[in-house]
Amino acid sequence: MLFLSQSWTSWMSLLLPRPTMSVDVFTIPQLHMSFRDYVGNRTDLGRAVVPAAILAGYTGSGPIQLWQFLLELLTDRSCQSCISWTGDGWEFKLMDPDEVALLWGRRKNKPKMNYEKLSRGLRYYYDKNIIRKTAGKRYVYRFVCNLQGLLGYEPGELHAMLDDAEQIY
Repeated sequence: MLFLSQSWTSWMSLLLPRPTMSVDVFTIPQLHMSFRDYVGNRTDLGRAVVPAAILAGYTGSGPIQLWQFLLELLTDRSCQSCISWTGDGWEFKLMDPDEVALLWGRRKNKPKMNYEKLSRGLRYYYDKNIIRKTAGKRYVYRFVCNLQGLLGYEPGELHAMLDDAEQIY
């Protein structure tokens, strides 16, 4: 029977309302444009190079996820005092883990967020091959997913974009 071959979650997804975003909140890039082209056309270099809201829409993953939020912070020059690239590929360090947790808590409306809870969220990504902890280094992690394929940039290119934005401001 065809009905039994479907999982109950796939049927439930047809019944539940889908979340929608207001066009007034942010402008979503044209779907036929590559992410690299979208970033290259941006003129507001004072903001994050990779806005998490756009990345969430671009990847079709719905509400913002922690890894997307971290990527947004990493591409926002104003956040480099609390999180920054180490210069070794997609490796990054939480310079001020409590501040990163506070920012994540604000974004998700969870005022009691702290680093302990945030790190639990990061560990969730280990098995999913999205982020890994760098052994022997405190507060240092690495994106192990195919960010280059998603963003269209090699790590050095993305780091150079941030350096260029720093020179402009």
